[in-house]
This record gives sequence, C-alpha cells and structure tokens, in this order.
Amino acid sequence: MLDTLDRQLFLLLNAHADAPRWWIGLWTFLAVQAHWLLLVLLAVYVLRRGKASLTPLLAAVIALALGAVACELIGHFWNRPRPFVLGLGFLHLHHGPSASFPSSHATAYGAIAFSFLLMAGHRAFGCILLVLAVLVAVARVVVGVHYPMDVLFGLILGGLAASVAHYVFARAGRRHATRGMIVPPQTSGKEEQ
Repeated sequence: MLDTLDRQLFLLLNAHADAPRWWIGLWTFLAVQAHWLLLVLLAVYVLRRGKASLTPLLAAVIALALGAVACELIGHFWNRPRPFVLGLGFLHLHHGPSASFPSSHATAYGAIAFSFLLMAGHRAFGCILLVLAVLVAVARVVVGVHYPMDVLFGLILGGLAASVAHYVFARAGRRHATRGMIVPPQTSGKEEQ
C-alpha cells in the first residue's frame, strides 16, 4: 500500500513531457545546481557570524560524512530501482540507474540544514537551509530521478546524521572542558551569599 501511494505521489509531482521549459529548467537547477546557492548562503553566513559558525559548520561536515556512509550502506542492501528504470513518469535529467533509496542529495542537504537547526543561535539560518533542502528534495522527484519516499527518508536520515554529529561534539566538548582540571573552579564569597 505504501509503495502504491509512493508511486501515485511520484506521478503527481513528476513534471510531464509537455511541461513548460522554464518549469523544468527551474526544477532541474534545484535538483543539480542548488549546491552553488548553498555555498553562497554558507559563505555569507560564515563571514557574518565568524567563529560562532564553526561548530555547526564542523557538525555539518561530520553529518555529511555519516549520511553518505549510511546512504551507501542502505543502497547496497536495498537496491530500489529508480522510477525511470521501471518506465514510470518522465525523466528530465540524465541519470544512471543506481539505487534510488535513499536520496543522497536529500540526505546531504538535510544533514547540513539540521546541523544548524539543532544548535541554539543558528536555528533561523537552519530554517533557511531546511527550505532549500525541501526544494532540492522535491526537485529530485519533479525531474524524475526519485520517489517521494526516497527524498523524505533522505531528509530524515540527514537529520539523524546531524543529531549524531551534535552528540559527538557534545561528548568531545565535555571531555575537552574537564581535561586537565585537578581542582574544580573556585567561587568567590560574593557568589555564595
């Protein structure tokens, strides 16, 4: 039943052969070239926020690596054919017949977005990145290379990878903060009164 719903949603979102060229061009840009927009957004953010942006940025790098490994493992064990391999819908983007599930693009964009969303002080920027991640995920369906469940699970997998990355950073931060401390910090008498 879920597979049937996934196929129906794919056929609903996938751009038809007679769709306007600008429509297909817009979604193709988002599906393939949105990383340039992402890089500009990240560069501007880092330039504006400075050192404060390093922790979520490093967490994003770790989350990207974790998400990529997870995608490869899942795709190896569950080799779901892409829609165009089965003759479904219209393909508007040249693509090989690699495993469809999960979407590595959605995983990567989700990992980056959630790396910022999970950190206080960076959530507004994380929301902007999440909007971009959702647009890229939808674009991968519109151009015919993924099913909706592929990209939805990719976004979730990216969020999980970001959560693990933040957990690793939190553990490393606690270890670093307590390393070398022989005596706990002393408080002044004024603070105790």
